[in-house]
Amino acid sequence: MNPRSYWLAVIGILVFASAGCGGRTGASLSASPSASPSRSATISARPTPPPPTTPAVTPTPSLLPTPAPVPPPTPAPAMTLPPGASPALVIRKGDASRRIVAFSFDAGADAGFASQILDTLAANGIHASFGMTGRWAERNPELLRRMVREGHHLINHTYDHASMTGASTKTAPLSREQRWEELDRTEAIVQQLTGATTKPYFRPPYGAYDASVNEDAGARGYAYNVLWTVDSHGWMGWSAGAIIQRCQENAEPGAIYVFHVGSASQDGPSLQAIIDGLRGQGYYIGSVPDVLPRSALVRGRSRRPFVGAAARLYARLLERDARRPPGLARLSAGDE
Repeated sequence: MNPRSYWLAVIGILVFASAGCGGRTGASLSASPSASPSRSATISARPTPPPPTTPAVTPTPSLLPTPAPVPPPTPAPAMTLPPGASPALVIRKGDASRRIVAFSFDAGADAGFASQILDTLAANGIHASFGMTGRWAERNPELLRRMVREGHHLINHTYDHASMTGASTKTAPLSREQRWEELDRTEAIVQQLTGATTKPYFRPPYGAYDASVNEDAGARGYAYNVLWTVDSHGWMGWSAGAIIQRCQENAEPGAIYVFHVGSASQDGPSLQAIIDGLRGQGYYIGSVPDVLPRSALVRGRSRRPFVGAAARLYARLLERDARRPPGLARLSAGDE
């Protein structure tokens, strides 16, 4: 092969190869993009810009109201009496220099013989003392009003007859505040129903008391813890005859009798015979204030009632009182 033929052959081969490559290129350009999906996705897709970065915000703690400072609990005050107050004076017996006795009637259960007792007292011209509970007063307002209307004396016997010391009922003693509530509640009821007052006389349920009871009562305006000299024992179920005999045999000057108005006691039906028997012995019958020596009402404060100067005052007043007719023993408003 001459050189001319050789180069013509080479040029022909190159032209043929170039035409083949051009056809393949056209097919590639006219093809749908789906023919090469992954490449198309990789090449034609623009990168999605990342979302704008929001700077992290440190959460602010919610603002709660500042709690008000709680003061420490106030300790219970020591058992002290108000200025001028003194412990209640325990009274078991009155003036022994005169032939006078006091009748007192406790009312805490049912109305019982209360009406009959009031009738008997009225028929005999006697003013007695009545120690009622607040609960009894609430249930028997008309009887209470009659007592006041007919001139009888009232004693605070607490609201529901709860033992103040717990000794009689085997229970915990009442607190000072509970004792005050017992006395204050009854006093409020009596004042609301009658306008009268039970102060300054109270009688502890069951006759149970201690020094703290007298302190607490004195702090509420009760100067006298009224107990008794003679218990009729009617509440124990004694017969009328036994009650009458006991009351007559135990009579003594200044004695304070305790009876009960309830139907469980025969004190009411026995009353007229007791009055007749005591008057037959020369006794004047009155209320608790009637038998107290005036010195007790003037003083009425000390734990030791008749010591030193008080004893001399007591003697002088007893001597003066002894000259007064028994019928004039009732105390005036000024003496109260």
